[in-house]
Amino acid sequence: MSSDIFMSSKTVSNKSGFFALIALFVGQGILVGLIVIILGLTKAIDPFVLTSYEYGLVIEGVVLTAFGIIGGITTPLWLGLIIKDPIKFNIYDDYIEAVRPGGLISKSPSFIERHPREGITSIELNEIVRTNDEGHKTITYDGVLIGSEGKKIGTLRGISSTGVAEEIAEIIKVELSRNFD
Repeated sequence: MSSDIFMSSKTVSNKSGFFALIALFVGQGILVGLIVIILGLTKAIDPFVLTSYEYGLVIEGVVLTAFGIIGGITTPLWLGLIIKDPIKFNIYDDYIEAVRPGGLISKSPSFIERHPREGITSIELNEIVRTNDEGHKTITYDGVLIGSEGKKIGTLRGISSTGVAEEIAEIIKVELSRNFD
């Protein structure tokens, strides 16, 4: 029996720096909270709000840590409402998923777009050039999933680079053609 028959899921990162941004948000909240807890335990400074409690600063530190964790975890959901491009592509035996940042928490169809893998024979890569408000150009790519007889199966929108598209094509074992104007 061939090992290619049962493929485990694979993930292709589209915006690797986004995960560092989430870690930064979570890390700041935890770090600030822990510092405040340590200052409260050592009684180096007085509590900010809970001045009538002996360890009021410790309680305030725990609250800050909790808010930091909750804020850092929900950040992808909020950014998912703003960022329209997917953060990663999950490739399974039956389908390909394009996951926007909000899809890291919620499995809502508004954050996850699925396309069937059955019948895909190639990917046609199209370059999308946009100009933002400041006049800077941003380039993304749309990968049109082509089936037999040239039939369009779906489109993977917001691919960040040709390298990501090449990796997706390599995983699903199809040809990649570039259609740049």
